Amino acid sequence: MLIRTLTLLFILFSFGCSQQVPKTDIKPTVTDKIQTTIQAAKKQETQGDYKKAAQTYLQIAAQTNPPTQQGYQLSAIKAFIKAEQFKKAKAQLASLDVSQSFGLEIPMELVHIQIDLVEKRPTKAWKRLQAIEPSTLPEPSLQMEYKQLHAEALAAKGNLSKAMREWMELDKSAASNPVVLQENHKSLWRGLSSQKESNLKQMLQKEQDGIISRWITLALSTKTAQQRASINNWKLRFPKHPATQHIVPRLLQNLPKLTPPQQIALLLPLSSRFADRVRVIKNGFFAAAEKSASKPTIKVQDVNADNVLEAYQKAVDDGADFVVGPLEKNALEVLANSQPQLPVPTLALNHLQTAVTIGNLYQFSLSPEDEAVAVANRALLDGHNTALVIVPEGAFGKRISAAFKTALEEQGGKVVVQQSYGENFKTPISKALRRARAVDMVFLLAFPNMAPEISPLIKSRLKNVPIYSTSKLYSGTHNPKENASLNGIRFADMPWILEPDEDARQWQRTLKKEMKKYRRLFALGIDAYTLVPLLQQLSQKEWQGQSGHLFVNSQGFIHRDQFSWGHFVNGKTRLLDEEIVSE
Repeated sequence: MLIRTLTLLFILFSFGCSQQVPKTDIKPTVTDKIQTTIQAAKKQETQGDYKKAAQTYLQIAAQTNPPTQQGYQLSAIKAFIKAEQFKKAKAQLASLDVSQSFGLEIPMELVHIQIDLVEKRPTKAWKRLQAIEPSTLPEPSLQMEYKQLHAEALAAKGNLSKAMREWMELDKSAASNPVVLQENHKSLWRGLSSQKESNLKQMLQKEQDGIISRWITLALSTKTAQQRASINNWKLRFPKHPATQHIVPRLLQNLPKLTPPQQIALLLPLSSRFADRVRVIKNGFFAAAEKSASKPTIKVQDVNADNVLEAYQKAVDDGADFVVGPLEKNALEVLANSQPQLPVPTLALNHLQTAVTIGNLYQFSLSPEDEAVAVANRALLDGHNTALVIVPEGAFGKRISAAFKTALEEQGGKVVVQQSYGENFKTPISKALRRARAVDMVFLLAFPNMAPEISPLIKSRLKNVPIYSTSKLYSGTHNPKENASLNGIRFADMPWILEPDEDARQWQRTLKKEMKKYRRLFALGIDAYTLVPLLQQLSQKEWQGQSGHLFVNSQGFIHRDQFSWGHFVNGKTRLLDEEIVSE
């Protein structure tokens, strides 16, 4: 019966195929429709409309069955990434059923690597790349994608020179394919534009290749205050450079026509017990305003948690089109919980511990958690991944150790021993050191009053094990005798302290002697003023500031990364591998 049935079906199928049916009478099958949709998605990608392409691929995935379905879902994820819609890409990636896919392991791993790079986990990305043998990749497109990510990871690790040469080689191999060439330039630009200005300048001094040096000068032109004029000047000088095809038009299109606010309200706790520090922030804010071309009216109000809502509303009623502050965390909590959408853009000078998404609210501070993350990344890049963590007792130490531990473990590292300490630190730290024989690094969080006493204890027990710290270790003032016991300790700090530019040097010369111990807060005030017009018309998400490289996330948190790195030699601060920092 089965044989007869199959034979009959075969005859009917053959008969059907032999009939000449007019094309006008043929109704497209589901397969035909899907094929048409596939062609549409590919066309959208070729035209650079990645958002539409991603949605089209998701439509196809919804109409197909595994494992084909998962393949088109992955195509949608890749299109979302090209459109820089990383949140949507991650959501789709989380919903992708790997058990029903076939042959998608490597493409998915490359997606994970790109997300790691975007989310600033270079060590984790590098480890994933090292686990892939590029010569075994089955398709040229995957080989190209791997090489682009390899170059980006090199740049993220600080090897910009080698990364640029890899991108140049990719340019040569992709010259006949304009779509691949465009993706390569976007990859190159992501890696290059995220570099600190000082890194770019150092590389430019050594670079002999004309094409590469012009890429670097384009990146430097985006670090200036007058970006539009600088980029147009670059374009005029190098009209045939590859960047003019894809990168420069996008840069110019995204540049805002900055119209700084006419009136800024500065809400600070002027009468609090930290009034001297608050004045330094205020002075930094006004110093930056004096230097700027625009001269907005700045009205300062004394605020605290009790009057912040009244003061804020009065500022808006009086015509403020931008608010900076509050500074105290409890006042910020009151403001953040008052309404879902603030009436004008507002830059708070603190970070809340719990994530809140309030319309028009940005949060910016000299977050020590950012520095802890930087320490973890730097230690991993230096080849150290098993840590002893020593922090002060209390909530502050717990916060910083948690930030460090999370950043370290996300990229494959491990905290072996963790120890908190109080005024009588010798006994608990000595016990921790006896348990920490397997570690290859120490993360020490300590203030200048205790660090010189704690560091010799660590060095005596863990010889040749590097010690890392944050800017809390260093007072920022020249004191070789007091800092001698800190020799060798590596610490993250802002460029304003370790490698100040000419503007920073001029500003620091104006600081009164009694205010110099708070000079990092002066940099906070400068950066706060600089952010005002940038946040008012948000067209980019990262900037170079005096306090570090700044970037804003989807929740409005402005974080710092790409810190300057110093260490102590004979009690004096030096940039790592560079000359003594001027004091």
